[in-house]
Amino acid sequence: MILNRDILIGIAIAVLIATAVGGFNYWKKYQEKKLDEVAELVYLYEKGELKREDVEQKIKGTPYYAYFLAITGAEPSEVVKHLEDDDLRKLFVEKDAFGVYSEKKYEEALKELSQINKEDFNYPSALMLRAFINEDRGEKKQALSLYEELVKDYPNSYFARIAKARSLMLGKD
Repeated sequence: MILNRDILIGIAIAVLIATAVGGFNYWKKYQEKKLDEVAELVYLYEKGELKREDVEQKIKGTPYYAYFLAITGAEPSEVVKHLEDDDLRKLFVEKDAFGVYSEKKYEEALKELSQINKEDFNYPSALMLRAFINEDRGEKKQALSLYEELVKDYPNSYFARIAKARSLMLGKD
């Protein structure tokens, strides 16, 4: 009797494990199918076969939504809200900062740039933009300080070469 009970418990555990694995695999396939359907909608939009409003409601809340916003010309600040990848988010933050800088909204641009830290991949370009803002605001010392930081911390970069040239233009030897 004990042997039969142990066998039944073993079978029950095996069935539970198989059901869990099967359920997980089913859910994974279902999610993949849904993402494929969303990708197809975005593709059809890009080909011009669907209208924005037809696609937008169906893909809201999916991983493709931020991409869709970006390709449809949404403001970078709107795209940022829907990005999960931190590097992409920082890239769009910088893009947004450049947009407001171009409109001479310097304080707003600096506020955006404050979200980009030294550890971020795009810190040198954000630092360069901060220097440009300081230059445009007539804050020569702050701009020079940022250019010096670029040259010191990223000596072989494109940004260091620009920083050297800008420093010379500002009158620093």
